[in-house]
Amino acid sequence: MNYMQFKTPEEKEAIRKKREATRQKNLALQKQIEEEYEKKAIEMRYGIQHLEKKLSDLKTIDLFQTVSAKITNKTLLTSDEIIKFSRSWSEEVGVYFLIDNDEVVYVGQSVNIFSRISQHKIDKKFDRYAFIPCSKENLDKLESLYIHFLRPRLNGKHKDNIVAAPLTLEKLLEL
Repeated sequence: MNYMQFKTPEEKEAIRKKREATRQKNLALQKQIEEEYEKKAIEMRYGIQHLEKKLSDLKTIDLFQTVSAKITNKTLLTSDEIIKFSRSWSEEVGVYFLIDNDEVVYVGQSVNIFSRISQHKIDKKFDRYAFIPCSKENLDKLESLYIHFLRPRLNGKHKDNIVAAPLTLEKLLEL
């Protein structure tokens, strides 16, 4: 038996409207669920792509680390490590020392040490270098002091086997 047969037309219309409202509400809820599902699916696809990229990057890093270990027996420094150990660039002013086979063979001075040392590769034999930062005003004094003290063989000599330096030993002793 159909329960609607005993309803008035007004009650039937109210029931129909209530059914339609419920159906519309359920459709809206279903649409909302589908939209949320699609949003989550997009987020998951993005997450998967991100993880796949990280995995690819890690594989690349591992490859570079393996090659580095074969070449140098050491792993590569990370960008952060390189930056941590970096120094500000400046054209170093100071007195420099060219070293060959654990002997200081030349003492010089420059307002741009790195450029000057690279010029020496043309005419002097050395395998290492060192330098002492110094003010421009004291370059002649400090260079002369080290030349007289170390007497490096490539700095040259004046007559009577006196080392060639910007300032004589006598002049340095007067300071």
